[in-house]
Amino acid sequence: MKTHVKGQEMVKKLLSSMITKRTIPPALLFYGPPGVGKFSLALDFAGEIIGNKKKIERGVHPDTLTIFPDFEDYKYNEIFKMRKSGEYYKLRYSKSIISIDTIREIQNYAYLTPMESTWKMIIIIQAENMNINAADAFLKVLEEPPKNVLFILITPNQHLLSETIISRTLTIRFHPLLPELQQQIIKDLNIKHFGRGIEETLLLREIKDLEEELEKLFFNTPSKERIKNWSEDLENKWRIEFLLLYLWKMLEYKYKNGEIKKDNAYKTFLHLKKAYEYYYANVTAEKILFYLFLKI
Repeated sequence: MKTHVKGQEMVKKLLSSMITKRTIPPALLFYGPPGVGKFSLALDFAGEIIGNKKKIERGVHPDTLTIFPDFEDYKYNEIFKMRKSGEYYKLRYSKSIISIDTIREIQNYAYLTPMESTWKMIIIIQAENMNINAADAFLKVLEEPPKNVLFILITPNQHLLSETIISRTLTIRFHPLLPELQQQIIKDLNIKHFGRGIEETLLLREIKDLEEELEKLFFNTPSKERIKNWSEDLENKWRIEFLLLYLWKMLEYKYKNGEIKKDNAYKTFLHLKKAYEYYYANVTAEKILFYLFLKI
């Protein structure tokens, strides 16, 4: 399979084997950190099965459908380009869902006869954003999948999906970028820290200008002063996932450089882990920030 995606060799071999042997399951679940090649490989896989890869890469092939959560302020082609370029992090943490209306759109599309190929492919980005009604409706589609239609669900964490949906898919894990690829990104983007994938690396570059403010706030200011001087617009200024990522990378950097003792680093690690648990349990950003101010 031809692809420009770096790394993910095991995934490439598996997908190439499916193409060669024509053993293509009705549904795949790609999971792993943002920006490590899940969407790009889904498009490349579609190009091998359906053909006319250029149309697929532009998002205009009639036999492929890419579904995004509902971002009201952005048009489809804008979102598609952001997803391909690694800038999707600007949207990823917005409050958005995949509704049952979108699943009905998928159902209608799936049962149409292909126009240019013998296959159709439906890629669902941030599949974990399906609400309960949408997930139930989509499960019914997976239970009786249309012939020659392949679904690819993409998510950073497979456990955010229901077990029943997962059981109907072949799960494929995407790993964080290898160190040499990360180092090349650091060199190309001229940033201090790197993430697990392109999206996180671009995000870290974007917040670079405010590193001093955050480092002072979380590492050099007593907790009582933080609460006293807490700017009320911090929640709006920082989407909570961004903030947690930054603190995680800052902790890693300081520990490796001997700027924080092992015991203190471990305690901070536990607090950040707890904050992530709160985040995935849909605790409000305000409460998570308050917890971080008190504990770190």
